[in-house]
Amino acid sequence: MRSTLAALALLGAGWAATLWLVPWSDERVNDLFVYRSFAAPVLDGALPYRDAFLEYPPLAAPAIALPGLAGTGEDAFRAAFAGWTLVLAAAVVVLCGALAARTGGDRTRAMLAAALLPLLCGAVVRTRFDLAPVALLLGALLLLVASRPRAGIQTARTRQSRALAAMTALGLAAMTKGFPLVAAPVTLAWLAARVDRRTTLGAAAALVVALALPAAAALAMSPEGAADAVRYHLERPVQIESVPASLLIGIDAIGIGEARSVESHRSDGLEHPAAAVLTAALAVLLLAVLVSLALLSRRGPPRAVVLAALTAVAAFAALGKVLSPQYMIWLVPLGALAFAWGRHALAAAVAAAIVLTHLEFPARYFDLVAREPLPLATIGLRNAALLAVVGLALRELRREQHLLDRRGAAVLAGHQHRVQPRILGGGRKAHLREGHETL
Repeated sequence: MRSTLAALALLGAGWAATLWLVPWSDERVNDLFVYRSFAAPVLDGALPYRDAFLEYPPLAAPAIALPGLAGTGEDAFRAAFAGWTLVLAAAVVVLCGALAARTGGDRTRAMLAAALLPLLCGAVVRTRFDLAPVALLLGALLLLVASRPRAGIQTARTRQSRALAAMTALGLAAMTKGFPLVAAPVTLAWLAARVDRRTTLGAAAALVVALALPAAAALAMSPEGAADAVRYHLERPVQIESVPASLLIGIDAIGIGEARSVESHRSDGLEHPAAAVLTAALAVLLLAVLVSLALLSRRGPPRAVVLAALTAVAAFAALGKVLSPQYMIWLVPLGALAFAWGRHALAAAVAAAIVLTHLEFPARYFDLVAREPLPLATIGLRNAALLAVVGLALRELRREQHLLDRRGAAVLAGHQHRVQPRILGGGRKAHLREGHETL
C-alpha cells in the first residue's frame, strides 16, 4: 500500500509539472482543439462519423468526449482532460505493478518507473487520449496471466472465463485506438499452448466480437464516414518523425530521389519515389517480428507473453509510416516492467527513446519540419533507440526460450536416468538412489 501511494504521489507531482513547470508544461503542439471540436457537437447529440469526423475507432469517441461533460470551453476542457488522463495514468501505474507481481518482477520498481511517465513524456500525456487504450491493453494482459484456483474443474472454468475476458478487453483496446491489435497474435498463440482448443476458439471469438460490435455501430451511424476514417490512415504519407522518414531523408541526402515535404492529414509528412516500397518492406518486417514474438513466447512463462505483447506494440510504433510523439506513451509499460524484471538494457533503451522524443517535441518540432540538423539527428537517434528496443526484447525472449529448452532437456535426461535402473533390474533401492543423485 505504501509503495502504491508513493508511486501515485510521484505521478501527481509529475502531472503538476506538465501543467505549470517548463519544459514539461510546453503544449504548443497538441490535439485539444481537435478533441474539443469533436466533443462539443457529439455532446449536443451529433453522431460520430456521420455528423462529426472521427479518424479513430469508435470507442475513441467516449474517451475523447467524456471530459467535455465539464465544459467544452478551452480552459474547462483543458482542465477536465488533464484530470481524466491523470486517472488513466494512475490506472496504468497500478496495472504495471500488478503485472510485475504476476510475472516475477518487483512491484514497487514497476510502479515507480511507470509513475515517471509525465516527467519523461511531458505535456503530451495529458493532451492525448492514448492512456485509455494502454490501460485496457494492460488490463487484458493482467487477466491473461492472473493466477488460477487449484481445484481442477474450477481451474478450467476460471481459465476459460479469464481468457474470454482478456481477449474482450484486448478487442476493446483496439477499438479505442488500433495499436493494441498487434498483441493479438502473441496472446492467442500463448493461450493455444496452454488451454484446450475450445477455450482458444472461444477467446478468438470474444476478440472478434469485441472488434465487430463497435465496428458495426460505426457502420450503422455512417458507412461513408466509417470508410473515410479508414481511408484517412491508408492515404497518410510517411510522417516526418517516423523510421521510414529518417531513411528517406538519408537516401535523399546521398542523392537518391527527393524527399519532398508535405502538409497532410493534420501532420507533416514526406513524399519520395521510394516511399511506397520502403513502407511495404517495413510492413513485411513488422509481420515477421510479430510471428517471431508469437513463436518465441508461445511456450514461455507469463513474463514472456507480457514482454512479447508490449514489444509487438513497440515494433508497430517503430516500423509504421506514422510515428507521433504520443506513441511514446505506449512504450512506458514496457520500460517499467523491464526495469522491474531487472532487464536494465531494455529499460534504458525505452527510456532513451522517450527522452529523445521529449527533447525534440514540441520545442524543436518546427525545426524538424524545416529539416534542421540537430532535430533530425535527435529523431534519428530516437528511431535507432526504438529499433534497439525491439532487438533487445527479441534477445530476451530468445534467452527465455533457450532456458526453457535447457530445462526441458534436463528434465528429460533426469527422467531417463531415473528409469534406467528399473530397466536394468537394479531394484527399488537403486532406482531411488539414482533418482536422488539426479535431483
